[in-house]
Amino acid sequence: MLADVAIQLINSAFTLLLNYMMLDHGFKDFEIASMVGNRYLTVLLCSVPLALWVKGKSLKPFMLAGAISSPIVALLLIFGIHTHNSELIRILMSLWGVTFSLVQILVMPYILLNGSKEHETESIALFFAAGNFTLILTGVFSFALPKLHSFFDTEKLLVMYSVLGFAGIYFIKQLPATENLGTKIPYRNIHTDYDWNRIVQAVIPTFLIALGAGFTIPVINLFFHDVHGMEAPAFSLMNSIAFSLVVVSGLLIPEIKRRFGYQVAITLVQSLAVFLLFAMATTEWYNHLPIGIIVAAVTFTLRQPLMNMAAPMTSELTMNYVGEKNREMISAINASIWSGCWFVSAKIFSVLREAEVTYSNIIFITVALYIVGVAWYYWLIKSHEKGSRYA
Repeated sequence: MLADVAIQLINSAFTLLLNYMMLDHGFKDFEIASMVGNRYLTVLLCSVPLALWVKGKSLKPFMLAGAISSPIVALLLIFGIHTHNSELIRILMSLWGVTFSLVQILVMPYILLNGSKEHETESIALFFAAGNFTLILTGVFSFALPKLHSFFDTEKLLVMYSVLGFAGIYFIKQLPATENLGTKIPYRNIHTDYDWNRIVQAVIPTFLIALGAGFTIPVINLFFHDVHGMEAPAFSLMNSIAFSLVVVSGLLIPEIKRRFGYQVAITLVQSLAVFLLFAMATTEWYNHLPIGIIVAAVTFTLRQPLMNMAAPMTSELTMNYVGEKNREMISAINASIWSGCWFVSAKIFSVLREAEVTYSNIIFITVALYIVGVAWYYWLIKSHEKGSRYA
C-alpha cells in the first residue's frame, strides 16, 4: 500500500498540475489532451502482455522496477516540456505509462494472493483509499505551498512530488522475499484456460464507464480553468476536499455493502454520481453568474466520493465474478480498458475542442455512457447473485 502511495503521489500530481504547467508553456487544451493520450495508449498495449508474462512469477521484482523507473521518467517529462518538442513529450508520456503500470497493475493481484481472505473487501477498499489519499495530500500542498512562498510554482511542485515518489523503492524492498504465486498458464492454453465468456461480461461496464470518464477526468481541470476561470491552487484545494470525502466514504463502503448489498453500494451510489455530473456540466450555461462556479464546485466535490466509493465494490464484484484463475488477467484487461478508453477519449476530446464543441456537450457524452454502464453493473450484480445462490 505504501509503495503504491509513493507512485500514486506522482500520478496525482500529474492529474492536478501537469495540464496547468503545459498551459503555462503555451500548449492549447486540444494539444494537451492529444499528448496525454499517449500515456494511456502505452498502458493499453502493455497491460495484457504484462499479465501473461508475470502469471506464476514473483511480482516483487516487476513492482521494484516500476518504483525505480517511474519517478525517473516523470522528472524527464517535466523537463522535456521545456523543449516544446511535441514528439519528445509524447515519447516520455508513453514511457511513464509503462513504468507506472509495473506497480499499479500488479499491486491488486499481489494483495489478493498474499493478503487475508477474511478481510479481502477491506483490503480492496484500502487499496483504493491509498490512491485517493495521495490526491488529498498533493491537493493540500499544491494549494498551501504557493501561498507560503512564490518558489513553489507548478513546475517545482511536480519535481518535488516526483522525487518523493522514489520512496516506493524502499517500501517494495520491505516486502517478504517469498510470496504466493499465481497459477502459471502456458501461452498455448490461453484461449482455453481462461474463462473468456465471464471475463468479457465483467469488463463491458468497465469499458463503458472508462470511455465516458476519459472525456472528463483527465481534463476536468481544463473545464474549471476555461469555463469558470479556476487556477491551479484553487483546483488543488477543491480536489483535496473532494478526495477527503472519497477516503471517508471508501472506508464506509464495505459496511454499506454488508448491510445493503451491491445494489446500494454500486447501482444507487453510481446513479447519484451520474446525476451530479450532469448538474456540473450544465453550469457552463450560466457560468457568467456567480452561482455557476459554486454549483460546479459543489457538484464536483460531492460527485467524486460517490463515484469513487463504488470503485472497490465494482472491483470486488468483477474479481469474484470471474474467479481466482482469471484475476491477473481481469486486472490487466481493466487497466488496458481504462487506458485504451482514455487514449481514445483524449483524441476525440482534442478533435471536439478544436472544433469548439462546448465542454457541457462533451461531458453529456460521459453522462450517457455512464448510464449504460451502471445499467450493465445492475445486470452483472443480478447474475452474480443468482450464480451464488446455485453455487
